[in-house]
Amino acid sequence: MNLLNHLLYLSEADVARVGVSLDALREAVAAAFAAQARGEGAAAPKSVITLGPGHVFQAKPAIVRSSGYTCVKWFGLVPPGSTAGPSISSLILLSDIPSGMAVAIMGGYWITAKRTAAMTAIAAQKLARADSESIGFVGAGVQGHSHLEALRLVLPRLKRVTVCSRTEQSAQKLAGAARAAGLEAVTTRDPRAAVQGMDVVITTVPEGTEKLEFLDPDWVAPGAFVGAVDLARSWMRGKIPSFDLLATDEHEQTRVLTAAGRMTWAGPYAAELSELCSGAHPGRGDPRQRIMFNYSGHALADLAGAQLVYETARRRAIGTVLPR
Repeated sequence: MNLLNHLLYLSEADVARVGVSLDALREAVAAAFAAQARGEGAAAPKSVITLGPGHVFQAKPAIVRSSGYTCVKWFGLVPPGSTAGPSISSLILLSDIPSGMAVAIMGGYWITAKRTAAMTAIAAQKLARADSESIGFVGAGVQGHSHLEALRLVLPRLKRVTVCSRTEQSAQKLAGAARAAGLEAVTTRDPRAAVQGMDVVITTVPEGTEKLEFLDPDWVAPGAFVGAVDLARSWMRGKIPSFDLLATDEHEQTRVLTAAGRMTWAGPYAAELSELCSGAHPGRGDPRQRIMFNYSGHALADLAGAQLVYETARRRAIGTVLPR
C-alpha cells in the first residue's frame, strides 16, 4: 500500500492503545528540541482566536526537517465547568515533508497531556535537584496526573506529595494516584502549604480561573524547582525575577505570548529548552538555586509525540486507513 495515497486516522482510543512509553516520548521530545538547537526544527507563531477568558482556539504548526515530518495541532480551550467533557480538546494533522501530503490525523488529548509533562520532566532533569524528595501540586487536573507520572521517572527519590486544588474531589483523586504509586500524599486547601518547603512545585491552574497571581515566589524554598505549567499565571508577576534562574521552552514564543496577554513574564530567561537539550546551557549550577521553568506550550513537542505515535501505530497496524 502506498501510504501517501491514504490517510491514517487514529482516534483518542487508538492513540492510547498504541502504547507509547513515557520514557520513549520524553526522549523523542528532547530530540526535537535538540534539533531546534541545530537549526533543523522550528515552530511557527501560534494563530490564536480568543473568545473570552479561558475560551481560546489555536493553530500550532511545527517542523523538524531531519525527521521528514511537519504537523499542525488545532487546539480548543473552554472555561472549566462550562462543558460536561474536558475543557481542552485537540486534533493533530501530521504531514510528510518531501511530498507535502498529510499522512495522519489523530486525537491530540493523550499527546497534549503527556508531551506537556515530558517537557517539564526534561527541564527537571537539568534544573531540579536529583535528590528531590517532596513535590507540591497546585492544581490537580489532567496535567497534575501526567506530571506525577512523568516526574517520578526522572526524580526517582520523590516520596512525599502535597496536593492543593479548587475541589477536594480532584485533590483526593491525585493524592490517591500518588499513594497507589507508593508515595506518601496529603491534601490541603492552602496553596502555600503546597509550595513552602517543597523540593519540586508544579502549578497547573487552568486559564480562566478567576483568582490569579496568588502564589508568592518568596514561599519557594532554596534549591527548589518550579514547573509553571500554567504559564506562571498563578504566580505574582512582580516577584518572578526573584528566582535565581528562569528558563522557558522558547524565548521568542514566550515574548509573543506575553505581548498577547497570555503569559505574565516575557523575560529575560537564562535558558530555553533547546539549550538545555543540546547542552548549550549547563542547567542547575548550585544546589541552593531556586529555579522556575515557565512553560508556554510548544508545537515541537506535539510533532515529536505525533510522529512517535504514527510510526508505532503503523508497525502495530492500529488505526483506520482512509482513502483520499
